[in-house]
Amino acid sequence: MKALLVILNKDNAKPLAECLESISKMDGLCEEFDVLILDGASKDNSREIAEKYEKEYPCIKFKVQERLGGTGFARREACDYARDNGYWAIIWGDSENVYHREYATKILEKLADKDAVGGIPLVRGNFYAHAFAWYHALHLVFPGLYKVHIPGNNKAEKVEIYEKVQYPETLRSEDYGFSLLAKKMGVKFKQDVAKDSIVEVSLPEDFKEVRAWQRARAKGVAQVLKNIEVKPWDNLVWGFAVLFFLIFGLLIPFSYIPLLIYTVLFILAGIGIFFASKRYIKAPKNRYFFAPVFGLLLYSIYSLKSIFLYMKISKKQRK
Repeated sequence: MKALLVILNKDNAKPLAECLESISKMDGLCEEFDVLILDGASKDNSREIAEKYEKEYPCIKFKVQERLGGTGFARREACDYARDNGYWAIIWGDSENVYHREYATKILEKLADKDAVGGIPLVRGNFYAHAFAWYHALHLVFPGLYKVHIPGNNKAEKVEIYEKVQYPETLRSEDYGFSLLAKKMGVKFKQDVAKDSIVEVSLPEDFKEVRAWQRARAKGVAQVLKNIEVKPWDNLVWGFAVLFFLIFGLLIPFSYIPLLIYTVLFILAGIGIFFASKRYIKAPKNRYFFAPVFGLLLYSIYSLKSIFLYMKISKKQRK
C-alpha cells in the first residue's frame, strides 16, 4: 500500500509551482506515495500549474473540494479519499511548502510503528518569519508537545486513526481541534518526530497579510471550540498577556511597578523563544531577536479575539 501526500491549495499558483517542483524531485514519488492537490476552488491558474505535473507524473492528481468552507472541510474530504482508495497513511502538506528530497521517505519510515509523526520546519521569510517561527515549530520548541500536538501542515498520520478521531469541519485551526478532540475523548496516539524530514514553510511577508492570517485563525479557533464543545481555556491563557496590560495598565491606578516587571518578563520570554526557534529559520538573522515579542503579542491579541468570537457563536446558536 502507498501513502498519500495531500497538498491543500487555494489561489496560490506561484508557490504551488515551487511546491510541485520540489515534490517531483522527492525520493519515493509514485512508488511509496501518491500526491493529491486538493483545491479550494481557486480563481487563479492553479489548475494549469497542477496539470503540467499531472501529465508527467500519473500519481499526481488535482481535485477541487466538493464541500468548500475551509481547511477543516478539505481535511475531512482528504481522509475519505484516502480510505476509499486504500492508502495507509496521509502526509499533510500545503502549497506554500518546499520539500527536501527525503522528507516523505523518512517521515513514513518513522511512521511505521507510530500513529503520527511530525517533520522539521525551516521557516522562510523576513521579520515575520522570525516573529512566528515558533508557531510552525511548536512541537519542537516546547518540550514534549509533539506527543499531543503536531502542526497540521507538517506531519504524517496513519489513516486508521481517523476511525477514532476526525478533523472538525471548520474554516481553520482544525489540526488544533483534532488534538483537543483526541484529548477530550481520551484517545492517546503514539506520536514522534522524524528529524531527517525537512520542509521549508513560508509566512506572510507584510503586516496586512499577517493580520488577515491571524483573523482567520481566530475565527477558525472559535468555530473549532464550538464544534467539538470545548471551552476556550487555552486561548484565555494566551489572551492573558493582553488582559494583564489592560487591567494593570489602564484600570488599576499606581500599578506601574507590576506592569513594568511583567513587561520585562514578557520581553525576556520572547527573546528566549527566538533562540529556541532560531534553528528552525532557514536564514536566521540575529538582528530580529526581538521579533517573537511582537509575534507573541499579536498572537495573544487574536487569541483573545477568538474568545469573543466563540461567545458570539454560542449566543447566536442559543437564539
